[in-house]
Amino acid sequence: MNVRFGEGERVYLREATVADAGLLAEWKNDPLVRRMALGPGPRTTREAEERDLRRTLERSGDLYLILVARDTGEPVGYVRVDWLDAGHRFAWLRFALGRRRGRGLARDGLSCLLGSLFAGGAARVEAEVFGFNERSLRLLQGLGFRREGRKRRAHFDGEAYHDVVVLGLLPGEFRPGVESGRSPAG
Repeated sequence: MNVRFGEGERVYLREATVADAGLLAEWKNDPLVRRMALGPGPRTTREAEERDLRRTLERSGDLYLILVARDTGEPVGYVRVDWLDAGHRFAWLRFALGRRRGRGLARDGLSCLLGSLFAGGAARVEAEVFGFNERSLRLLQGLGFRREGRKRRAHFDGEAYHDVVVLGLLPGEFRPGVESGRSPAG
């Protein structure tokens, strides 16, 4: 059974299940997602995603969600929240879209998720983005995230080193309805 976590205007978020492993592997092996979010490591497999899903689903409170387009019912991406503390007040965010990029679906899903996290008492959400991923940076900044730091030359893409931008969002900074660009990974 797929439990809905939340609903936006164009997507809804449902809990990921082990049955989503093949789809997650497909998305994570997409060349654009690998470049913008993962790096040059080995390609992921369905089996590796199944193991990761099982571990994540067993941990108390971590969220692994699938973004589903409301118009077609098609799964279009994922978002993960890892809690950095036992009280579930400090979260680390990861996300990517498989297909249907550039249509505001990630913005809608992240807006829904962030609203739920803050309504549930989250005190902070943070994310990291490779410095060259301008679209994801604009997406997150459009939601209210602020640049808090830069890890210089912290990511090697197989050819060159790149900076990693550290972003943070506090409840009073969240802007769910602001348009400010779209992300290729969203």
